[in-house]
Amino acid sequence: MKLLLLATALLIGLSAAAISAEKNLNFKLVTIYIGQKDGESHLMGVTVSPDGSIGTKDFYDKAGESGASTGHSVYYFPNGTLTVNYKGAATGTQTGGTYKGTYEILSGTGEYQGATGTGAFDGAYGDASPLKNAGVYNVQLNVKTP
Repeated sequence: MKLLLLATALLIGLSAAAISAEKNLNFKLVTIYIGQKDGESHLMGVTVSPDGSIGTKDFYDKAGESGASTGHSVYYFPNGTLTVNYKGAATGTQTGGTYKGTYEILSGTGEYQGATGTGAFDGAYGDASPLKNAGVYNVQLNVKTP
């Protein structure tokens, strides 16, 4: 009987481990400034993955000192959403430069239900960007789902 219970517990544990997953998402993000709201910059973006699939991003950025900022984002993908917080730092001027930072994945829906994880981004905005009036970034999200 003890052996049967141990075997059952082992199978349940292996099944639960097989269900949880880690997925690395890598894509380009193009961002556009929308305006100010409650002292924060409101921006939106479009993502383009290597396979050609697209998504969107809605986010708010709060400027700090010496080019630092923090923000809250929601990524909308065809198969679900990811809600993230980020910290970043800009180098350059108000009219253009580079921006680099990290993500903390807070939650998800759809394929990403219950997601956690981390990520990073880097790119250029303003006059330093290859696109006029837009930021262009490389994004990597390391998504863990239960």
